[in-house]
Amino acid sequence: MDQEEGLTTYEKAVLREKEAQQAFAQAHPYGEKLSFLEGLTCLYYPGAKAVVIDIHGGGFCFKSVLDNDAYCAYIQKTFGYAVLNVDFTLSFKKGYPTQILEIVSETQLFLEKYPQYRTLPLLLVGHSSGANLAVASTLRLSRVRGCLLDYPFLDLARNQATRPLLPETFPNFLLDDWVRMYCPDKLLRKHVPVSPVYMDEKTAETFPPSVITVAKRCRLQEDGIRFHEILDAAHVNNLLLSVDERHGFIERHMRSIFLTPEDPSVMNAKAVTDQSFLYLAEQAAI
Repeated sequence: MDQEEGLTTYEKAVLREKEAQQAFAQAHPYGEKLSFLEGLTCLYYPGAKAVVIDIHGGGFCFKSVLDNDAYCAYIQKTFGYAVLNVDFTLSFKKGYPTQILEIVSETQLFLEKYPQYRTLPLLLVGHSSGANLAVASTLRLSRVRGCLLDYPFLDLARNQATRPLLPETFPNFLLDDWVRMYCPDKLLRKHVPVSPVYMDEKTAETFPPSVITVAKRCRLQEDGIRFHEILDAAHVNNLLLSVDERHGFIERHMRSIFLTPEDPSVMNAKAVTDQSFLYLAEQAAI
């Protein structure tokens, strides 16, 4: 974006949110617009077999529910699941634990509004920073039956410059900005709700069966591998998928699932998505 040249991450976040709000006001999404909390609008896709809470990525400070609209509609149409594509306050406005509290509250209010879903299996899905929020929200919710964590960003306490250097991936300053805006307090960054890779075995034993997708061309892949090892050590059923892709490939390519379904990149993202949900369906006996 030419208009972003020379802007700070904070300034880009402000600009992008303004553009996203304008796009959302004019959009005709696949999902129905629902508002449970002031200033936040989720998208809802009805279903009958299970409930999926989807949490978009964007480093806690970018993107909106529109980015995952086609993805959520695909989950609904393919698996018959009800999906709530949750909205949350972006971190350039307010940081941790705001986002977790909002996601948990929206989930609870959604189940109150639609009591027919209360007895169905509940699955949490998060992408990148959204996977971080999915783990933290799962630890607060009592009835989650499965998690899907796509290319998760789970270690906010480490020195981000120590991550492997790879082409076409996030620079150190951007990772640092994302961390600082989401959790300014350095002392909190080793707390499990902020950096789930510090989860102890006792806590991990309570975690539901999960799928963890890592992208081989992503600087964050160590986080997903480490979380897989934590769940393995706690004897929690989980599936680690390692895909020769760049970070964000699920959200990026699934946006075109109904437009160019035969595109090889779209087909690959679809295959990974299908494998993930089939595994969780088996684990949750859906």
